[in-house]
Amino acid sequence: MAIRHVSEVVAALRDQWWLLVLVVAALGVTIVLVTELVTGRSDAAPVANAPDQGYVVAAPSTRAPSEAQIACAGVGEQRLVKVSLGDQRMWFCEGDRLVESSAITSGSVARGHGTPLGTWHIVSRETNRYLNGPDYRVFVRYWLPFFRDFGFHDSPWQRFPYGDRTQYKTNGSRGCIHVPGPTMAELYRWVSVGTTVTITP
Repeated sequence: MAIRHVSEVVAALRDQWWLLVLVVAALGVTIVLVTELVTGRSDAAPVANAPDQGYVVAAPSTRAPSEAQIACAGVGEQRLVKVSLGDQRMWFCEGDRLVESSAITSGSVARGHGTPLGTWHIVSRETNRYLNGPDYRVFVRYWLPFFRDFGFHDSPWQRFPYGDRTQYKTNGSRGCIHVPGPTMAELYRWVSVGTTVTITP
């Protein structure tokens, strides 16, 4: 049909508006596709669960029990000093509350000077004294015996790290528990005569 007048053009567009919409939409899709092919980019958001996206799904968080929960669980109301020879570590517990923890050095098992296992009690609280043996005499600032000649004391002469799980076996004490100086001072202030001490393998 030949269109000769402007009014006829307007009428034709009005009657076939849907065809114009389709043409415009098709042009828009074509432009987007061409742009993506040329630039290699897409503005579409990635699908979070798409199997080919390589997303790593985090496992549910499981918090390990804290040192306080493990060390002082079930202690009750008393003050207790717990020592683990295997861990080369000790804990001050007041009830179920952890007051302090520290690396220690225990007796040299290779030389026959192992620290005695069991449940003991602080016998006395002494300061600035000498510890004497058949072939040694050492000065300590703090001395807390718990069984015979075995006790806690500072050891400024020690030349390897407290808490070393290997060296104590050959270079450890003669059965006492060596404690770093600042922690030993705190332990001295914290315990009383009769405070319970437990020593485990």
